[in-house]
Order: sequence, then structure tokens, then C-alpha cells
Amino acid sequence: MFKLIKETDQYAIYLDHKNLINEAYKEFQLRQELFHFELKKTLKEFGAKKRKRKANDKESEPQSDPQVIEYLGLLPEPAPIGEAKPLAKCWENSYSVPQLHGANKSGRMQRFQYQEDVYLIPDRACFYNHNVDQLPTLLPQLLPAYDLIVMDPPWRNKYIRRLKKAKKELGYGMMDTDQLALMPLSSLIHPRSLVAIWCTNSGQHQTALEQQLLPKWNLRLVHKLRWYKLNTDHQLITPPQADLIQKQPYEMLYVACHTNAAPDYGENLQKTQLLMNIPSIIHSHKPPLLEWLREHIVLEEGQKEPNCLELFARYLQPQFTSIGMEVLKLMNQELYNC
Repeated sequence: MFKLIKETDQYAIYLDHKNLINEAYKEFQLRQELFHFELKKTLKEFGAKKRKRKANDKESEPQSDPQVIEYLGLLPEPAPIGEAKPLAKCWENSYSVPQLHGANKSGRMQRFQYQEDVYLIPDRACFYNHNVDQLPTLLPQLLPAYDLIVMDPPWRNKYIRRLKKAKKELGYGMMDTDQLALMPLSSLIHPRSLVAIWCTNSGQHQTALEQQLLPKWNLRLVHKLRWYKLNTDHQLITPPQADLIQKQPYEMLYVACHTNAAPDYGENLQKTQLLMNIPSIIHSHKPPLLEWLREHIVLEEGQKEPNCLELFARYLQPQFTSIGMEVLKLMNQELYNC
């Protein structure tokens, strides 16, 4: 992770997904092929019909942002990556791990085998392979509150519905706004908590998050910004306004705090104008956020590390309790080199 600083006191954050994970996992390294990012197929190549946009459709098109063009010019030259090797797409296989709970406090990476698959469990990681719908029943097993909560809700979208029709294993269970509003998130935060929420570039989802979900969860918006996705040449993965069926040039990230937090809590986050990185080729494989947000979290006196929670998680991180119905899916050993 590094900052791209302009002449003002504002900057962009480059999140090096692969290196952030590799530094956390030590002897296990994400395979380079996962970040050999090429442009995705168009709707025509995919064999799907282009959807006509309705006049009142609020879903926003990817727009050209002068800021991102300026920051792209500040990026270092991309490192040569060579030719991508064939990679078995184990993440597209059926995931059948039953409901279970696990934790690793051994001081090293551990392996967990279920049927034919081997999953890696990082040190200082705790997980619940549970549907987040069951969060109310898990509350007695969790901490009273967390310093950082990260969540990537399964927003309803037509792309995932198309995937599920093409291949059931590629889709996942989606939730509407009313279902998300029932999550007892307000029971897991304190006045120093920061909550980072990934959102699509759908205007409908963003409006629901700002006007319905944040107030329901007793959260106040601190900052919202775009996460731009780059290819291996450090350019946008697709030109603005391109009609692609998979990766859009950006998604949104919302950062919120408790409504009872100090009025200026997290104010310095607003200096970050945007995020950018080369994304994983795996759909919805989000980069880690802790190293960026760490400096903005106020800990209790004597506390050395933040207590972190991730909801709808699909991989594990040290210092995190991770909950999701596919919480180990991207910990499959086939995705890593030892």
C-alpha cells in the first residue's frame, strides 16, 4: 500500500492486494496469475443480450473522473509479469463446507481439510462458516463491539442472476435492503468504531445505503469514495461508458462511524480522494483495508491492535473474526504458492 500525493494535502491510496495478503500470510503467497488482469468479454461475446436502459433507471454509468487520470500519471511503471500460466479455477467449484466455527492461535498458518479440498487458516484468525442471516444467534460468541467492521453485502444485481443461470456455482445468495436492515450491526459498534461498506455503482443501492441502512445501523457517514480497478499496465480495466458484463471500472466504498462518535471522528479520511489497485480476477475478491484504515482508528489506552470483524467474508485475515457462508472459499490452498 502506498499514497499517491498531489500538491494539495489530498491523495489516492494504491492498495496492492497481492502484497498485502502475502505480507500477512508470510510463507504462503497468492498466485501471481490471479492478478494477471485482462479485459473481460463483452455482452455480445458472452452470448447475452444487451439490456436496454430505462429512462428512470438510477444505475449509474462509469464516468470519467479527472482525478483518476491525474493519479494514474503518478503511478510507478508496472513491474513486468511475464506470461500468465494456466490456473485451475477452483473458486468456481461447488463449495460444500458445512456450518462450523474455527480459530487459529498457533503462531503459524494451519491447514484444514474438508473432503478433497485443503483450506489455509492464518494465525490470529477466527471464522464462522455461517450465513450472515444467523448473526443474531452468533452475538453471544462475538466481542461486545469491534474497532473495525468491513462488509461486502451481496447486493441484488442482474449480473449475478445471469451467472447463476449459466453456472449455479458462480452465483451467490443475494439480499435486498430490507434483509440487510435486519442485521444487528448497531450491537457490534462503539463510539470509536469505523465501518467500511463496499457498494456497487448502482445509484439505487447507494441511496438505500445512505438513507435507510446507515440510520438503521446507528451509523453516520464519514466518507465515500471510488475504488478504481486497473489492469496490469496500470490503466483502467475498461474505458468509461464501456458496456461490459463483469468488472466495472470502479465500485464505491463507504466509511461510517457510530452516530455518537465525536463530530470530527475520522475526518482525516476525507483526504483520501480515491482508491485504486489491480483487482483479483475472482469476482468480488476485495483487497484488504486494514493497513489503510489503521491510522484512522482510535484504540483504547494500552490497546496495541484493533479488533476487527468482516461480514460476508470469503477469505481470512489475521486479527479478524470473519463470518460468511463461503468464508473459506478463497483460502483454498490451490490459490497459493508455498
